[in-house]
Amino acid sequence: MTPKSRLYSLVRNWSKKPQQSVRDTSLHQPYKISEASESEQLIEWSEAQELVFELVLSTKDDCIQMAIMQSMQDAQLEDVIRLFNQGVQAAAYWHSFAKPTPIMLPFKTEWLMNPHVLVGIQNALFNCHPPIGLIQIGLADRSETQQILVLQDALIKLQRMGILLHLLNFEGSEDDCQLIHDHSFTNIHLKPTLIRQAIPGSLCEKKLNHLNQIIHQYGSQSVAGSIRIIHDRTVAKKQLIDCYYGSNIMPPMTLHQVVKLGNRAQQKTIANSLIKKNIKKVL
Repeated sequence: MTPKSRLYSLVRNWSKKPQQSVRDTSLHQPYKISEASESEQLIEWSEAQELVFELVLSTKDDCIQMAIMQSMQDAQLEDVIRLFNQGVQAAAYWHSFAKPTPIMLPFKTEWLMNPHVLVGIQNALFNCHPPIGLIQIGLADRSETQQILVLQDALIKLQRMGILLHLLNFEGSEDDCQLIHDHSFTNIHLKPTLIRQAIPGSLCEKKLNHLNQIIHQYGSQSVAGSIRIIHDRTVAKKQLIDCYYGSNIMPPMTLHQVVKLGNRAQQKTIANSLIKKNIKKVL
């Protein structure tokens, strides 16, 4: 059989195969999308609407780079695993529409140093098998008295799970520089006050420029946020910061609104229109 005839046979057999939206769990019992009642499905839908995502855009072309799950900001320790599972489900939901959007979940260092949290993260990832890089964790609220060896061990475990790391609120402290040196952070978020105080010709502007250079030397992308006024947006573009986010860039989104943004070309058009609307509100 020639290669062309083999290809034709594969295409013909595939086209005649009954279409299914999800994989079968067994040969005789097809997987059901949901066995819950309508009231339970409505409750799940309403809970999904409560999740708030802030989209991070590229400063060059305003294309979406990732979504930050803001619901993690004020979470308590007992809610971390539940929110992490919801974040993983959100990323899987976007991925199922062939519109994969990486999700970044801010984590406090005390959460990561809790062995029960790490086990919960591992179980959540093993149950859904997301592509590497789709789930990302941002390191926040670092303290000087933290157990640095325990934290480093937790970061290594996260990287082995295929989770990309972010460093939040970076302002050039010695401990943060050591973390950047010891671990691979794909994105480093500059502290918002540095951007707000970066007046042209000031020492703060020089410091911001120097920190941005350090970030790029380690092969990471710099992120500015949260952008709330036009000055911050202007500084981010002037300092050649890679990404930015905030209310002046794009309003918070729900789970389903992120899906509706469509492909990259549509994302750019929608992002530009939302940016213009926000600028008019500020003015």
